[in-house]
Amino acid sequence: MSSNTNGHSGGRSQNGRRRDFSRIATSLPIPNLIDVQRKSYDRFLQMNLLPEERDSQGLQAVFTGIFPFSDFRETCSLDFVKYSIGDWQCKCGTLEGLEYLRMTCVNCSAKIMTDHPLEETVTCPECGFVNRNQVTKCDTCGYPVDLQLKYSIQDCQERGMTFAVPLKVTFRLFVYDKDPETGARMMRDAKEEEVYFGDIPLMTDTGTFVINGTERVIVSQLHRSPGVFFTKEGPRAYLAKIIPYRGSWVEFEYDQKDVLSVRIDRKRKFHGTVFLRALGLESDEQILRQFYTGVGLSVGEGGSARLSLPPAILDQERQKDRQSRGRRESYPIFAGLSLVKEHVETLAKGQNVEMDVTLTALERALFIADVVDLDTGEVLFEGNDLVPEDLHERIDGRNVTPLEVFFPDWELCGNTLSNTLAKDTTTNSKEALIEIYRRMRPGDPPTLESARSLFYGMF
Repeated sequence: MSSNTNGHSGGRSQNGRRRDFSRIATSLPIPNLIDVQRKSYDRFLQMNLLPEERDSQGLQAVFTGIFPFSDFRETCSLDFVKYSIGDWQCKCGTLEGLEYLRMTCVNCSAKIMTDHPLEETVTCPECGFVNRNQVTKCDTCGYPVDLQLKYSIQDCQERGMTFAVPLKVTFRLFVYDKDPETGARMMRDAKEEEVYFGDIPLMTDTGTFVINGTERVIVSQLHRSPGVFFTKEGPRAYLAKIIPYRGSWVEFEYDQKDVLSVRIDRKRKFHGTVFLRALGLESDEQILRQFYTGVGLSVGEGGSARLSLPPAILDQERQKDRQSRGRRESYPIFAGLSLVKEHVETLAKGQNVEMDVTLTALERALFIADVVDLDTGEVLFEGNDLVPEDLHERIDGRNVTPLEVFFPDWELCGNTLSNTLAKDTTTNSKEALIEIYRRMRPGDPPTLESARSLFYGMF
């Protein structure tokens, strides 16, 4: 095997000496690899800023986003005023407060925050002028205000403690007198107080935390983006998730009987129509009309009947065309009927189409609203009931409300909501809210106000 003696081989030069290229000075310094984490945590705490200097981010955004809130009767209101992190004092404790770490720029008169009060000079962030450090120093001990730590990092590691400082929050409580007739409120009392909220860990210079004497780091986790997500769990099992930016997750799922169920925060599930009632669709008719297309029905003698098809029928069929990416000349619909060109043109003009059928062809049809005898007030058929074959005999001679039916087999949502309504025992929004409260907090006696507060507080 021949070798190339003219070129370099194995990192050696022609004279056989090895050259160490790592001794060449780099033009770019090594960056501070933990600077991003430290600045992020500093922005979250904003601990060295006065309340009026803080931006709406981090802890400040959390407190202002939650407060104020009131009790059920709206006679008391709790408001957030400010928070402070750590004890900022001189060594003897005479001076206290972050305002003693502020000075005025000689050049532009801007207020300067001094992060290092013991340094001789301070650079103005506005104009860049280098000022002589003139922060206030204690007349007793001669030291400026600084963050006073009860235990150092080394002490916490040796004693098995957490390197943290106290978080104190100032709240303002308003008490009102409420007029029982008009509902108007008049302020009776206001009280402001600073409350110890707990200890909050501090990040060390190396970007770590000392928790119970052990040095730990924060590991970033994947965050689910807010939105609506659909997944397929089986041949006919689908799962939908609504993930908000802030609030509870809502999951919709089907069972083997094609009944829709809802879970909030992955807790006990309940019927999907209960969730719809809590949102404002109180009656069965409201839910059915929201998701199904009502078709007018008139009944004649001898088992004859006539359907009045609304223009929404054509919209449903065209939506099916978009899903199948096709175009049809005729549209087979329900009860053995089909829409031909003439029917399509009539529906496209916004007019109803009348078509004759037999009552036996309506065996899969259901009433979309209650059928009531207007003279006696008797409910002959409830919404979501099947249309019987002897319908003519049962309503003959009665003054009933207009008949309207729907065909769940033909609808895009299928039998799901119809089957779910058949299982649902609630009848209005109040019962739905209490049912959700029982599922979310079993064993806790529900009231309407507490149930409503829990439900609307989750979203």
